[in-house]
Amino acid sequence: MAKMPTAMPILAAGRHRSPRRGACLMEYTSVLAGERFSDAPRCTDPVMAAVARAVNDYSSDSARQRIAPYAGDLTTAHGAGDDVQRGIVRRCLLTALRYADGSRRQVLLVALLGLDRAACGVTRGWDDSMLSLDTELALLRGDRGFADAAAYVAPLSVTTREHARRAYAVAVEMAVATIAESVDSSAMSDEALFDLFQECLEDYARGRAAAGQGSRLAWTADSTS
Repeated sequence: MAKMPTAMPILAAGRHRSPRRGACLMEYTSVLAGERFSDAPRCTDPVMAAVARAVNDYSSDSARQRIAPYAGDLTTAHGAGDDVQRGIVRRCLLTALRYADGSRRQVLLVALLGLDRAACGVTRGWDDSMLSLDTELALLRGDRGFADAAAYVAPLSVTTREHARRAYAVAVEMAVATIAESVDSSAMSDEALFDLFQECLEDYARGRAAAGQGSRLAWTADSTS
């Protein structure tokens, strides 16, 4: 069973060798879940874990402590499926696009179109029918870099499995970094990251409930399969 904390830890940025040297949010989550001390415990979906690690690392020291109470939720954030994973990555990219410009915006657009293509099960090429509704609505007013991003994505050949393995976590970190580095003030950046973290966690909980996964810890489910 997950261990219930008697007090909240002081979260720190980065990876740590042991709890005595500090802990990030995901390392604290691994302790609560009774797993080996790690920033990538089995109990948390890898995409949701990527969001948690990035928000932990790019938040200010004081703001980072706000996410500590959510470690318990992360111990059961597993099993929602590919569509939910892609939805969370898409949310991160679309949120970051509000703040990005120049080359950073172009990279985000490429990541977004690549994600939408993978969601269609297509490994090469591009046409506008591959756009998800969320992406289409977000770009409704037009984007000068859209055509260039589509032209860049089209010749790339990447299987959907390889895309998930290599691109999801990178896209999440890039999006979070963009928000942290582009928002006008540290306080506003912290608030934007905290909101994004909460929204992603809520998305995951809804997706997991829809998938009928119940409330078991991931390691419990694995041990009985």
